[in-house]
Amino acid sequence: MIISRVTIAALVAATMVGSVGCGKDTPDSGQHAEAATAAFCEEHQLAEAQCPFCDPSLIESLGHCAGHNVPEALCYQCNTALIPAFKAVGDWCVEHNRPESQCYTCNPELDPARKEARPSEKTETSLTPLRDPSMPEGLVVASPEPRTRREQPPTVFCSTLGLVVRLDTPEIARNVGLEVVTVTARPITKTLECNAVVDYDGNRYAHLAAQVPGVVATVHKDLGDRVKAGDALATITSAHLGAAKASYLQALASVSLWERNHARENDLLERGVSTERDALEAETHLAESRIALSQSGQELLSLGLSSEQVDDVKRRDDTTASYVVTASFPGIVVERDAVSGEVVDPSKPLFAVADLSQMWALLDVYETDVREIHVGQPVVLRVEGLRGEVFGGYITWVSSELNSQTRTLQARAEFINEQGFLRANMFAKATVSVRDRHEALVVPTEAVQWEGCCNVVFVKKSETVYEPRKVHLGPSTGTVCEVLSGLSGGEEVVTQGSFLLKTEILKGSIGAGCCEVDPGA
Repeated sequence: MIISRVTIAALVAATMVGSVGCGKDTPDSGQHAEAATAAFCEEHQLAEAQCPFCDPSLIESLGHCAGHNVPEALCYQCNTALIPAFKAVGDWCVEHNRPESQCYTCNPELDPARKEARPSEKTETSLTPLRDPSMPEGLVVASPEPRTRREQPPTVFCSTLGLVVRLDTPEIARNVGLEVVTVTARPITKTLECNAVVDYDGNRYAHLAAQVPGVVATVHKDLGDRVKAGDALATITSAHLGAAKASYLQALASVSLWERNHARENDLLERGVSTERDALEAETHLAESRIALSQSGQELLSLGLSSEQVDDVKRRDDTTASYVVTASFPGIVVERDAVSGEVVDPSKPLFAVADLSQMWALLDVYETDVREIHVGQPVVLRVEGLRGEVFGGYITWVSSELNSQTRTLQARAEFINEQGFLRANMFAKATVSVRDRHEALVVPTEAVQWEGCCNVVFVKKSETVYEPRKVHLGPSTGTVCEVLSGLSGGEEVVTQGSFLLKTEILKGSIGAGCCEVDPGA
């Protein structure tokens, strides 16, 4: 078997000879900059003539940026327009604010300074057959953790590009048991696993307190009691409330008095017995008394009395100091701090009432999965203490900020709790469906090999030729992977025997620094 290669690493090394500065003044660079206005790449938010992701030939044609030691076509420091493009393809290190393929702090093995030219040829020796995986009809892709090695985008410095594995005869492939499958598109469902905590529905949970200072006279409800809207929870004796009622009744009497005086002064003025000044004074006092009545009425309303109760104070001349704390909606008493004879004030809640027919779950979403989570996505909740019970709901809110300690994003889901199994502060696991029955290319996981810096599959070009292809993968179920880029539908990839093909290409790269052997691959 012969392996021939034309590597990006070699091209990068060649451009370093005699390079000065960043290479932005070369003729090729100017031509591409001029052509940039001709068309725009919507996928990568970049002029097509400058998009190395759509046209990899730019990496070679634009040469090397000696100032930053990367290909000119991929130098985000010289061309900041490349930054959205790197982020669009998922190649961005948030921690160090640079493309992950150029982040030598996280990935020192990618530093081109450590790389050497690879041998141009290598001979195949032996292969061992592997088991053929089964392909399921549907796929559920879970991503419970931050991006794994299998989801890393291909690095631009990997010299796998251009390799070709050639067999002397087709019989060799049959003898060693090489088998292939066709890359096809299948409907898949992508999910995220999140830790969650059950909580009360914030729209159906309330702390209730006396709105006036006083003393608890009677407690009407206890923990666990069901209540309806308007039910009495406790009766408070409040001198403050009695004084407010008296002020209201006094204002009513004052308005009545000045209404009669105003009418009398107007009558005397018409008969010429009184002066206009006396009539104006009576009118002023009437206006002031009406303002005082309005203020005292508003005070009673602010103390928790309804409009009907204020009218009842007027009708009955009620000056009692009793105040009743009532439930504002139907539910269950989940907290009680009221005790007969206790002095209370508005700052101390006496009861908490919750409607348990609907509950919330607060989800912690990993920072790397922030762009996947949206309002309206279905959620399945499994509570650790309720084995076998599954609850279905929907995302209703996603936070606009990350937790500064955990670096996670909080999201909220709502669940119907008709049987009352869900209780506040339960720990749970939430599975969020972020992509439902989405058509995507998939390959068996046995076809994917990690060659040191990139994920590769071996594409069958003919009965004797197999091409290692760098691929960008989505999450995996363990049997199949979603292919984000690098393959097309209808291509054939090696499954059984792909590991030994990887071993063969690594024989030619030992010591090159690009594709170190990873025992855990």
